[in-house]
Amino acid sequence: MCDCFCEELVLLLEQMLVLCFFMFCMLLMGIDASNFTYIKGNVSCTIIGLTNGEGKVQSYDFLTNSTEELVFKNASIDVLDLTVPMEKVTSWKLLISDSNATRIIFPAQMSPSMVHLVNVGVDDLQFEENTNLQDFRVDYATLPVISPTVSKLAALDILWVTHSALANFSFEVLENSSISLLYLVANKIETVTIAPGLRCCENLEEIFLSDNKLKTLDLATFAFMSKLKTLFVENNQLVEVYTNLDTNHNQTFEVGGNGTRQFCSWRSYYLQQDDDSSIDEAPTPNCTDYFSALLSMQLARNHIVTLNFRTFSLMNSLNSLDLSSNRLVNLVASEDEVPVRLSELFVSNNNISDIQLAKFVSLKALYMYDNSLTKLNMSSLPVELDYLNLVNNPLNCSELPHMNRSTNLPSLGPYTEC
Repeated sequence: MCDCFCEELVLLLEQMLVLCFFMFCMLLMGIDASNFTYIKGNVSCTIIGLTNGEGKVQSYDFLTNSTEELVFKNASIDVLDLTVPMEKVTSWKLLISDSNATRIIFPAQMSPSMVHLVNVGVDDLQFEENTNLQDFRVDYATLPVISPTVSKLAALDILWVTHSALANFSFEVLENSSISLLYLVANKIETVTIAPGLRCCENLEEIFLSDNKLKTLDLATFAFMSKLKTLFVENNQLVEVYTNLDTNHNQTFEVGGNGTRQFCSWRSYYLQQDDDSSIDEAPTPNCTDYFSALLSMQLARNHIVTLNFRTFSLMNSLNSLDLSSNRLVNLVASEDEVPVRLSELFVSNNNISDIQLAKFVSLKALYMYDNSLTKLNMSSLPVELDYLNLVNNPLNCSELPHMNRSTNLPSLGPYTEC
């Protein structure tokens, strides 16, 4: 009987030791009475599996001031209110991944300069006044709209949303915003609008709208963004681009508390500057030029069949225009249409059989490979053209005067690949 009792006692002690070891591991891992866990690294803390009841009552006492990166993973919660955890840490980065929340609340007391949502099911984001957040990114989310409260982020520099459910975008949400980069790629955007008379995006330099579902685009939307340098609208479903802008009168806008700013076209000024026969120097216009900093526009891989170059005639700083891989059949431009500074034109992979581009006096490079040109009159091209790519056109290149090797004195012409 004694031996049997001793065996039972030993078994009981072993079970108690296993239980104690398990509880010790739970303590190290951060498991408490709730179902969620947390894992603390040297400078990071990952909270895993947060659910509804826990989100409301959790005090987050395990968080410390030394946490530089706070991560929420596999959360499933109606409202993820970050007010309490953001009071506990002074992290530089907040990451929310593989989670579902109807709404996420970002409080004013937020130290992170970067917030990143990855693979998150979320319907609404609410921001409070904040001066620290500079970089906000959302990748692979169900987000249907960008909240107008994003305008409360006074220091925001980058707004990045990709692979989301965004169907429309209005620049009204960026009124008074400080962002310089707007990256809205691979969403479901069908319309991009701006309210009449709205002045926004004083510091915006780059806009990416590629891989969306745009069919038409009014480029006047961007006319008053005086620092915008690059616009990418590649791989959409565009059939029409146009510029619906009243240029008969100067456009006047209020600029914060700094009075007003007038916009007008500098086209006549630039043309007069380029006119060698002009004796008098043209006075500098007392206004800001439309599209004043826009250097590059990418419209490749769309469905554009016809193009009116008047669409770009107010873009006096435009250097590069990419219309490759569309459905263009001809390129014809009159003198009053062409953008005065355009130096590179990319129209490869179209179905172009006729070109009349002599009026592009600043054009230096023309990329025309993979088109349908059967003949080419060099007088239809700018005199100052330096480079011409005609590869893979049904064209007899030896018929071009400057490519004719049968004569001892071939005509001068651009460097040509054919």
